[in-house]
Amino acid sequence: MQFVHQALIGGFLLAILPVLIHLINMMRHKRVQWAAMEFLLASYKKHRTWVWLKQLLLLLSRMAIIALIVAMLAQLKTKDQWLALFGGKVTHHYVVVDDSYSMSDRIAGASALDMARLATRSIVTKAGQQDGQHKLTLIRFSQVKPAAEGGSEKVSAAAQADFNAETLNAKFDETLEQKQRLFEATSLALTPGDSLTAVKQLMSQGRDETSIVYLLSDFRQKDWESPQELRQAFIDIQELGAEIHLVDCARSAAANLGIVDIVPADETRAAGVPLFVFVSVRNHGTKSASKVQVKVRSTVYEEAAAGGASPEQLGSTTEEIATLLIDEIGPGETITRRVQVFYTQPGKHVVEAVLPEDPIEADNRRWCVINFPTGEKTLVIDGTTEQLHSYYLQIGFRPLQKSNTGIQPDNQPVAFLRDAKPEMLNQYSTIYLLDVPRLDGRAAESLEAYVRGGGGLAIFVGPNTLTDYYNNSLYRGGQGLLPAPLADEADLIDDIDGSTPDLDLEKHPIFDFFLAEANPLLRGVTVRKFRRLPPKWEPAPESGTAIIGRLRDKSPLFIEKQFGKGKVLLCTTTAAPIWNDWAKNPSFVVLALKMQSHLASPRRLDDPRLVGTPLEVQVPAAQYRSEMNFVLPGQKEGIRFKVARNAEKENDLLSAHVGIGLLEGRRNTETDRTGIYEAWPQLLKGDIDLRRWALNVDPDEGNLARLTADEVLKKIVPVRAQHHIAEQYQQGEAVASGYNLSMLVMGILVALLIGEQALAYSTSYHPLRPSVAATQVAAGGRG
Repeated sequence: MQFVHQALIGGFLLAILPVLIHLINMMRHKRVQWAAMEFLLASYKKHRTWVWLKQLLLLLSRMAIIALIVAMLAQLKTKDQWLALFGGKVTHHYVVVDDSYSMSDRIAGASALDMARLATRSIVTKAGQQDGQHKLTLIRFSQVKPAAEGGSEKVSAAAQADFNAETLNAKFDETLEQKQRLFEATSLALTPGDSLTAVKQLMSQGRDETSIVYLLSDFRQKDWESPQELRQAFIDIQELGAEIHLVDCARSAAANLGIVDIVPADETRAAGVPLFVFVSVRNHGTKSASKVQVKVRSTVYEEAAAGGASPEQLGSTTEEIATLLIDEIGPGETITRRVQVFYTQPGKHVVEAVLPEDPIEADNRRWCVINFPTGEKTLVIDGTTEQLHSYYLQIGFRPLQKSNTGIQPDNQPVAFLRDAKPEMLNQYSTIYLLDVPRLDGRAAESLEAYVRGGGGLAIFVGPNTLTDYYNNSLYRGGQGLLPAPLADEADLIDDIDGSTPDLDLEKHPIFDFFLAEANPLLRGVTVRKFRRLPPKWEPAPESGTAIIGRLRDKSPLFIEKQFGKGKVLLCTTTAAPIWNDWAKNPSFVVLALKMQSHLASPRRLDDPRLVGTPLEVQVPAAQYRSEMNFVLPGQKEGIRFKVARNAEKENDLLSAHVGIGLLEGRRNTETDRTGIYEAWPQLLKGDIDLRRWALNVDPDEGNLARLTADEVLKKIVPVRAQHHIAEQYQQGEAVASGYNLSMLVMGILVALLIGEQALAYSTSYHPLRPSVAATQVAAGGRG
């Protein structure tokens, strides 16, 4: 048994007051000789045993009343109403610690995680001072395997807990301190759900234990927006008989700026071609931030080569590209700025954005990896003998002799597609079919496989286009590549007053430049002929097909279709100036470049990933070696280390990974650090096929908006929990808590008070009141 208010225990000494009062009263008695009293004394001696017993019970009841009053004021508690009397239960403390990166929030040099460390030590210290046996299980959010990766039930209790049912003794404080030195806020965005599930599973394995669960977190709003899962976890824990204590370790909703995105423009990427990179900064605070400086840096790594330096020893060169100045960012506002990067050498180069120091360091840096090849190869198939279409398209790709747009067109005859396999087509970012009459052999199937895999296809019709073939083989009732069925050729009726332009373009990435600039050159484009579509044809709402450009008479000019991972663009007029004069207009250059950028975008996979995401590499087994190295960032900047893997063969592929499954019985944390990661698959001939990724923090975790105590408790109703502030945390109240017996004590006290009154009445002398009649008779006799 324990008392919440230990200082009141001394009040039990007041229980001897009835004895003292009784002794004092006995000392005040005087002996008087009286005949009538002799008779009473004889009667008393005859019944004195029974009288003493009643007086003793009265004295004891008064002593018990005083003791019960003290026990009720001190709030008597026990872990179990019956077994605790015999020392039959163990008190098991389950401490769940949030170590997501928002817990690195610092005020006056101390982070929220530091406060969680102090609260944990206080729990352990106070528990060690209590009677009975106490155990500790300590679990960090980051150590529990998420349910999405197979569930924490597949991880042993010993593996997922830093301490698992450790018995607390006098030396445990030192053990805890040594362990806590290794605790650091991770770069992960974590929620309590998986950790509470792990606690519930561990509790269900315990027998005859009294459980107390402590959740030490910063209680950010974003983690509790949908509390259904958390509420259910708390309900399950409460149903297992545990007390729940919520300990808030954060001290304020400090202002915080974070880089939420760094992404390259969706334009052609090639060595020697400038490219814009967009950097977005968000103000998570409640006050405006002014004069925010964002430094943008570029890192170029030494070229990977077989037989050269070990992967982790390759050097790199970092230079500052620019400093972006943001005059003001309002509360909750996101501001985007752009910077131009330029690389003369091909490779997978890294661009990094850095903010000045603030309460959260993890979201002040963000990386992106951009692949700059020697150029974007595109396949051009011109179905005409004169090859006029390919000629004008190439002029659009490279308008000046010395200009470098990064696009490398490869002109091939129609027969090239007849025998081309999908692997051969995959070397091209886009394919252009220019007035091709028909496709032979397996060309249509190969093109479909190419586009499904992310390739871009543009189809320009013309006088040679065979309508029946396109409709039957490429459209196939909407199931094929072709975005829309074709009909007959038609002339665009002349505009009488000449005030309406022939082109009516929709808002689309290909045409945004024209719409934004209101380019007058478009008004000079003349379209004479085009191919109609069937009169009643309209794209189905969920088909992924849309009309993005029309002619003056509202006939469709450009139709786009999403096909698998790739895109298909159909133009109902010619590329060369045969049915129109667009190719002779300077705006055609913009059209060609924007069209190439848009269609090739699925092949420009930037692959942004959040920290903690596993990395997996799959390569053809017939072309690669099974040994594969990964390079991971170290704890200090500029330090990298190598992880060797033996790829597993499945069917015709070799597969290797980091950050997946379990590692030495614990959750795999290989990808839990932000930075640049690499994989070094090696071809059988010896060349290195380098892969590089950037792993960044979840930007939403940088939002430090918090919930109040009432808001947190309301989120988990009907769960009964106690909320504490870590700095003001009264551990005596939490650790000594159990079944509060105050109500039971009060009930016993009321019963004793009633019993005491009954005993007092029975042991005292009460003369009978004379009846009314007797009084009247006595009065008459006297008269």
